[in-house]
Formats: sequence, C-alpha cells, structure tokens
Amino acid sequence: MRLLRFAVVCAAVAAGACQARADGRAPDAALPGAIRLSPFAGAAAPAAPPPLGARADAMRVAQIIPDTSPPERTTGNPSLPPLKWVGLLVIPEPTDKDPNAIGECTGQFIKPNVVLTAAHCIRDIVDSPTGPWPDATKGTFWLQYQNQEGTPFKIRCAEINPLWRLPPNYASMKKEDQIDAQRTIFQHDFAMLLIDGVSPTGAMSYALDWKGNVAYATRVGYAADIFNGQIVQKSGGAVFFADAIPMMPKSYPGIVVQWAPITDLTSGTSGGAWVANFSTEDKPDANKLIAVTSFQFVAYPGGEGAAYLTAAEFNPLLADVLNGCKGAAVKAVPAAAATPVNGGAAPGGGVAPTEGAAPPGGLTPGGRGGSNH
Repeated sequence: MRLLRFAVVCAAVAAGACQARADGRAPDAALPGAIRLSPFAGAAAPAAPPPLGARADAMRVAQIIPDTSPPERTTGNPSLPPLKWVGLLVIPEPTDKDPNAIGECTGQFIKPNVVLTAAHCIRDIVDSPTGPWPDATKGTFWLQYQNQEGTPFKIRCAEINPLWRLPPNYASMKKEDQIDAQRTIFQHDFAMLLIDGVSPTGAMSYALDWKGNVAYATRVGYAADIFNGQIVQKSGGAVFFADAIPMMPKSYPGIVVQWAPITDLTSGTSGGAWVANFSTEDKPDANKLIAVTSFQFVAYPGGEGAAYLTAAEFNPLLADVLNGCKGAAVKAVPAAAATPVNGGAAPGGGVAPTEGAAPPGGLTPGGRGGSNH
C-alpha cells in the first residue's frame, strides 16, 4: 500500500527473517484443499512467495509510533468469511540487478473468476511513469494464503482503472504540480485480474457509491511487519472522506480514509479489502467490500487511504475483464474524464500504478511488499 505523507518517505517492506510463528505456537494446520509450498516443489509448481521481509535491498516501512495492540489480536482466520475470499498476489518484477525480485500485494475474489486489487500493484506509475512494468500474467494469486500454504491460481489477464494515469506533460511539470497529479490519481487506484479457474470459496460481495452509508470498516491484508506477511491480518476503524478534515492542503473527494489503532498493517496490504459489517458468518448484509488499500498517511499514524469505488468507474472495468481484458473500459473513458492538473492536458494513453516514486505531494507509497528468492 502506498504511504501518503507530507514529508515523503519511501514505501517498503520490513527487514527480518521468516518465522513460523512469532508467538511460539506451532504453525496452523493446512487449509482444506491447500497446496503446501516448498522451495523444491519443481518447475511446474508456482514459486512459493518468500517472507515479505526477505528482500536484501528492502526499504524501510514508514512507522511513526509502535503498534498499539499485539499482532495476535489482528490475525484473521482464512477459512471463514470474509477472509476465505482473500489471498496473496505475487508478481515477478525482475531487474538486471535482481532477476528474482517479486512484488507482493493483497487481493480478493469479487466474482468467481475475478480478483480485485490496487492498480499500483499492477502498474506503478508513480515510481515508473513510463515503465517498464511487470507482466501480471506471470504472477500467481494464492487464495487463503497462510504460512506458505494456499490455493494457487494463474492470472489470465489484468486491467487497471483507466483513470489511473498521469498527465502526458507530467515529466515537465513543476514538483508541486507533479505531487498534485499523484494525489489526484490515487482517487482511482484499483485494478482487476481475470483468473484461470474458479474460486472454490466463492466471492466477496461489494458496495459501490456507498457514501453516507458506511462509517466503520475492517481492513484486511498480508502485512510485512506482522508475522513477516505469512498470515492474513485485519484491523477495524472509522471510515470517512479525506476532505472531511484538513488532512491535505487541497480537497480530493475521491479519497477515503480508514483510521485504526494498528499502525504496522501497511506494507504488503495494498489491494486488501475494506470490509463493512465484518462477520465470520455468511449473512446477507455482512462482509461488503467498500474499498481496497492504497496508501498510508504517514503524518497520521493509523490513517490509511483508498479510492472511493463508484459504479461509473467500477462496472465498465469489471465488464471488460470478464470479457477477456479487451481494453473496452479504457476506450470508454472520455478524453476529458481525467482532470488536467494546473492547465495540463487531460491524460491519455495507458494506465499505470505507483509504488516508489516521489509520492503524491507529501504522500508516500507504502503497501506493496517486495522480496527475492
């Protein structure tokens, strides 16, 4: 997830080695139907995601104050709703210096064969405005991932929100205008993946255009700072819009905030669901996804940001992904749909995510984990 702050800090993953259980207890039993990951699984098996803290060149996670509650109290049960629909997204991000590097985020099934995550997990345009970006189809979605176990799914194709893009004149903008452009696109930070197969646990329901109807939600995800990202975590908190209080010098009405006491549920949780009416029981009105984690307000510990999901943006993208990612959602976006920044031309061309470049005007990226193996 990205860290939004007023003093830019690089997003990152925690340093540390893999531990079976930080509390000394034995690892949980394998989930029903789960595949046990092994470094010797063979070439045909998907690569086992290593601990989020394993990356040698890991950058630090921006953390202002210590966690206010024991990590154990945030641990969720991936065999029950709504976490049975959640998983770890692992995408190779090879470089000349580090050919085994990977990016790790959180995602969840919203349709039997569609996973919702953050756009910057697929294309990090803040860090790399013009690419290169990783190929999501080389990645794996591990449903109900826990302690190196899970059900792996190949990714057939991926599409990001067409409004997740920077203005074409971004490179020539003044620094303050670039920051404004970055903040603006965080209002559109979500993407969808078409999965090869069908979720055996079903899919999480979601709510769009929910403003005025939700005041509390539980964020979920694989946080690098808690058990090295090996166990899915959850944290409840109040929900409001960023323009409700002066968190930024300018109003960004499409940014939603969740404020919770857990300050280290950050790196690796990008793309994780914000769940309204969280319940471990299957109830008609329970477990409604309202957003996916995008960034952290570093200046406000416990403050997490996300894009407000509207039917106007969400439904065309979903229809396009279900149709095989043909790009129809991108073509349907009017040229003027993306607001120009300080007179800049309306953005055009492809969409891209962010995770490392100078964050949105004092906001820093913060949620994709990274590692190598």
